Amino acid sequence: MEHHFLVAIIGRPNVGKSTLFNRLIGEKKAILAEEPGTTRDVLFGQVDWNKISFTVADTAGIEPDNKSELTKNVLAQTKVALESADLLLFLVNAKEGIHPDDQEVARMARKQNKPILLLINKTDKKIDPETLAEFYRLGFKQTFETAGTTGKGIGEVLDEVVYQLNKIKKPKTRTKSSHPIIKVAILGRPNVGKSTLFNKLIGKNRSIVSKEAGTTRDTIDEQILFENHILEFTDTAGLRRRGKVEVGIEKFSALRMLRAVQSADICLLLMEADEGVIAQDQHILEIVLELGKSPILVINKWDLVEKTQKITAEYDKYLEQKYRFASWIPKIYISALTGQRVDRLKTLILSTMELRHTRIADEKINSLILQAATERRPFGKYAIPVIRSARQTSANPPVIEIVADRPEALHHTYLRYLENKIRETWPLPGVPIRFSPRAKARRTRK
Repeated sequence: MEHHFLVAIIGRPNVGKSTLFNRLIGEKKAILAEEPGTTRDVLFGQVDWNKISFTVADTAGIEPDNKSELTKNVLAQTKVALESADLLLFLVNAKEGIHPDDQEVARMARKQNKPILLLINKTDKKIDPETLAEFYRLGFKQTFETAGTTGKGIGEVLDEVVYQLNKIKKPKTRTKSSHPIIKVAILGRPNVGKSTLFNKLIGKNRSIVSKEAGTTRDTIDEQILFENHILEFTDTAGLRRRGKVEVGIEKFSALRMLRAVQSADICLLLMEADEGVIAQDQHILEIVLELGKSPILVINKWDLVEKTQKITAEYDKYLEQKYRFASWIPKIYISALTGQRVDRLKTLILSTMELRHTRIADEKINSLILQAATERRPFGKYAIPVIRSARQTSANPPVIEIVADRPEALHHTYLRYLENKIRETWPLPGVPIRFSPRAKARRTRK
């Protein structure tokens, strides 16, 4: 399986992590403000540089009440990042000079056998040489002077990131069996029954089951053989509500969850039937879709719902409204406690994985896309793209290459329209469809 790299940005508040994050991913995804602690969630985005792709995470989420809490949170954040990431970008603020928290983070970082790049940030204006010298004395071999606002030094940093990631060996598969492996991550808010479902799926009581939210602090995985496939299940720590995260290391469980999603093929989005869908559930789905994984909506504790003749149809309609941006997600109603429909869930995992490998003939996808473009032409603010052809270039998940004039002007809403057209012929439940617009290659004169 392809190795997915995770690069985490660490550092104390207001050193420029969010600005750097936006610069790296090429969009204003993180909220910028002068007030320390503005970033509440672990944000992430994909970066492509020199033929390598990696996920970068902005781990700023620190809202201290006092100085002691600030130190506690900086170090907790750093600990989780050190455990989860392949490489770390350690930011310090050149304008403010070295800080005791910087020195403590440096001490922790040096103990790790992971590449760490020290970024002396906010050097867009002249900085006192002695101040810069203090940072260099921290002892990191890879040190860069950067400015997220202007892009100073960012190209050099990305070159070094790619160089370091290319040196990382891909992990060996634990199982030498000839059976294909399907990796499944169990995701959801705390206390929705992830550990109970995990235990029922693997047939053991390995994960601790407790009514106290947040019992699972790290990821746990186990493999089982099911219908000539190896299913590897990962139980993850729950993502808490935004703005309601307790102080301490639990605050950064999102990094571990992100790592689990990166490694998975299929993600079970677990929710309680009686609690319904909240924004955090939708946020988890966005992460799964952006990383190209297959979501299955699992409604747990269905045995506790008072049954009526129309209850399932009504709940189906409710879920379609909440997840209308991805109505193609398969769903299943279970009871993790009693085991109701758990074997059916395993079968659904197999069928979803099979659909991820779907390949559509070039002439069929090309004909469909050109017809869709005829029925509804692309639009553009400054230039109107013209679609010339389409074909599927890869599977697991399917990627559709669209050759067009001015492909950069193809709006995401138009690509959503094309996706809906594809699903009218090939529904592909549980399978994200990705697009790769490119310009037509120019002929060169001989």
